Amino acid sequence: MQRTLVLASFLACTSAITAQASDISSWSFGSGDTIAWSDVEELRKTIFEAFDTDGDGALSNEEYTAFDKARAEAAGKDASSLLLRAVSGLGRENTDLNLDGSVTRSEMETALRTWFERVDTNKDGVITKGEY
Repeated sequence: MQRTLVLASFLACTSAITAQASDISSWSFGSGDTIAWSDVEELRKTIFEAFDTDGDGALSNEEYTAFDKARAEAAGKDASSLLLRAVSGLGRENTDLNLDGSVTRSEMETALRTWFERVDTNKDGVITKGEY
């Protein structure tokens, strides 16, 4: 069973973002009941492909607001603990590390690494069902 994407839980409201990209609840994430770091890396790429509408390598305030809305909508459709963690864990207060109003790919990677390490409670490098 594929895990519904979480962290990448994002968007719908800007005309620049397509309806399909904005429904993150339909994104797949992980393999079966496990999530490896490579899955999280793919998630980061998917987030930027969907939300970095101007292609500058950073999510602007407007782009991140769309991402926030998409995560909240996805959690509303599937209130799994993993999705709910993504709503709060990927908030700007956790991702805009230099507080400049935009989130770069590097900042997102750092935030996702922090999230991954926090959820991987047995520290085996893989998140399993019992950990989320």
